[in-house]
Parts: sequence; C-alpha cells; structure tokens
Amino acid sequence: MCGGSGVNDFDVLADKYDDWFIENDKLFESELEAVRRFIPSSGEGVEIGVGTGIFAERLGIRCGVEPSENMAAAAKARGIKVWDGKAEKLPFEDGRFDFALMITVDSFLDDINIAFAEIRRILKYNGRFIIAFIDRDTPLGKQYDQNKHESESYKNAIFRSASEMRDILDRSGFVVLGDVQTVFSLKNTVQKIVEGTGSGVFAVIASGIKSFNEI
Repeated sequence: MCGGSGVNDFDVLADKYDDWFIENDKLFESELEAVRRFIPSSGEGVEIGVGTGIFAERLGIRCGVEPSENMAAAAKARGIKVWDGKAEKLPFEDGRFDFALMITVDSFLDDINIAFAEIRRILKYNGRFIIAFIDRDTPLGKQYDQNKHESESYKNAIFRSASEMRDILDRSGFVVLGDVQTVFSLKNTVQKIVEGTGSGVFAVIASGIKSFNEI
C-alpha cells in the first residue's frame, strides 16, 4: 500500500497481508478478473502501492512503487522491480508508462489530488489509469466503513464512493473510459463482473488523459 499513516502498519502486517487472498481465493480471482478487463494488452505498466506484488504478479505487471520496506521485499521476491516512493512523489520521469494501476491504495493516501496529478504526469499522452477501490456507497462498503476501527488493515482508511472517485479523476485531468464492479457478498465464491458501480464493493474505473480541448 502506498500512503502516509498506513505505511508503518503495513510494514508490521506484511507477513500476514496475503493471508486474506489465500483464504478467499475465489473472491481474489473475481477481483483480478475485474481489474484485468482494463489492463492493456501491450505497453509498460506500473502498480502504485504494489504491496506484496500479489496482484501485479498475476496481472503481468513488472514495475511497482511501495514505501513499506517489508511489503516491497515480498514483491521483489515475486520478481517485481520495486521503487521506494509514495504516490504523491513518484520516482519517474514524465511520460514514462503506458498505464498505471492502483488497487485500494486511495484509502491511505496523504493527498489524493497530488497523487493523481503525479500519476497523470508519469503516463504517456494516450496512457491509461486503472483504479480499483472500496466503494463506500455499496451495502458492503457501508459495513467496511462502519467497522473499519476493528480492522488492522483498514483502521486508518478513508473510503470513497464511486461518484467521488469520478469527480477526483475529472479534476485531475482524466476522463472515464469504463467501470465494472464485483464482490457482492463476502462468501468465497467466484462472483460476477458487472458494468457500472453501486452494488459491488470492489469497483474498478479505467480512465484516460483528457485532451487539451477537454480541460
């Protein structure tokens, strides 16, 4: 995870971070499939807040940014090239990547507006930004928000609705290209991928950089 207040927590939790995905393998597969729908078939990508690399490895993403030393070590063991850094100050030159991915990291950012501006900066002019997040306005999202104080992973999280995420993307110079949702219950079964947002707690929005005329 990439961010401020959660970094030390994730250093401590690194050894246990993958346990949920292993125990809930079918939910994990559903999340992977939702994200995979927007991953370009070619080009170089980077995951911002790559964590242990559990998503990046399965999605074929070989580059990541991660401020947690222990998380980064786990990602490197999976063959991911990891840069130490935060989303608000990415260690890359302008226009470096064809696409950028961020998965549930928005909840832990120090400043989401600066982070998204940085992501826009490192993307090529026709680059794509894919963000997966916990949709607060879904039935499960409301439960997550109400009970986050009981979770070591989410106790410092700031959850957002899909409409809030679209507004932030728009202000950051992105235009939405598509969205899907999944995880409608926490039962460990393969779950459907549905276009749109508002029901599945795991939402994915793909966006491109606005043209000069759209800004």
